[in-house]
Amino acid sequence: MKIIKHAFEKFDERTFTPEMAAKIVKGNRILISSKSNPDRYIAIGKIDGDIWIVVLEKDLYTVVTARRAHKNEEKIWNSR
Repeated sequence: MKIIKHAFEKFDERTFTPEMAAKIVKGNRILISSKSNPDRYIAIGKIDGDIWIVVLEKDLYTVVTARRAHKNEEKIWNSR
């Protein structure tokens, strides 16, 4: 897994770690295409009771950023 500089900056702001990103990228997750950028994917996963989003490049290896899920993304996770 490759993590770009922007992602590391956002990790610090959001108390998110590379280990958490790895759990979502490699573990139990839902993968959907990004609506805003066709070359990116959104991985939705749950860690410690919180639903997180990890944005990936099309190679599904490079992490662009991470954030807490929006309400519509939480619904996607909870409906699986």
